[in-house]
Amino acid sequence: MTLKIISGLFKGRVLKTPKGSSTRPTQGMLREAVFNICQNEIPDSKFLDLFAGSGAMGFEALSRGASHVTFVDQNRNATSCIKENIATLQMQAHTTLIPLNAARALEMLSKKSAQFDIIYIDPPYDIPFKLESVSPLLAPNGIVLLEERHNPKKPHAPQQAPHLQFKETRRFGIALLSIFHYIS
Repeated sequence: MTLKIISGLFKGRVLKTPKGSSTRPTQGMLREAVFNICQNEIPDSKFLDLFAGSGAMGFEALSRGASHVTFVDQNRNATSCIKENIATLQMQAHTTLIPLNAARALEMLSKKSAQFDIIYIDPPYDIPFKLESVSPLLAPNGIVLLEERHNPKKPHAPQQAPHLQFKETRRFGIALLSIFHYIS
C-alpha cells in the first residue's frame, strides 16, 4: 500500500508502510478530516500518535507544523518503518519513537509528566481502549481523537474520562472518529 503525505511541508512524499496485515493505515479521507478538525491546534503542537502503525498521522502532523511527534507502537515492522520514515524526512530532532505497548508507554509518559496538545488514538479494532489512560497527558486546551470500528448493530456511546469533554463522533466507512476536548 502506498501512503502519501496529504499537505504541508512534506506534501506528496511517500511513506514506507509495514508489510502484512498487522497494521491498518488510516484512510486518506479520515486522515484529511482529522487535520481539518484540528488545523488550528497543529502549528507548534506536541502530537502523540498512539498505536502509530505506519506513523502516517504523526508525519502528517509534522508536515503541517507540529513541533514534536511521539510515536508509540509495539509492532517491530511498524517501528522499523517509522524509523526509516523519520530518517528519510530528516525529522530526528522533532520525533520520539517509543517501541512499547500502549499501556507501558502511557505509564512511562505519565511518570515523565509529558503533555500533548493533540492525542490521536487508533487501536486495533478488536482491542477496547480506555480513554481515561490518556487524560493525564492532555495539555490544557488539548484535543483527543479516537478512531474506533463502527458497529451498525450497536449504538455508539462515547466514553467518558476525567478532564475530557465529548464533542462529536463522525463516521467514515467502517471507522468512527470521536473528538474530545480538554476541560479543567
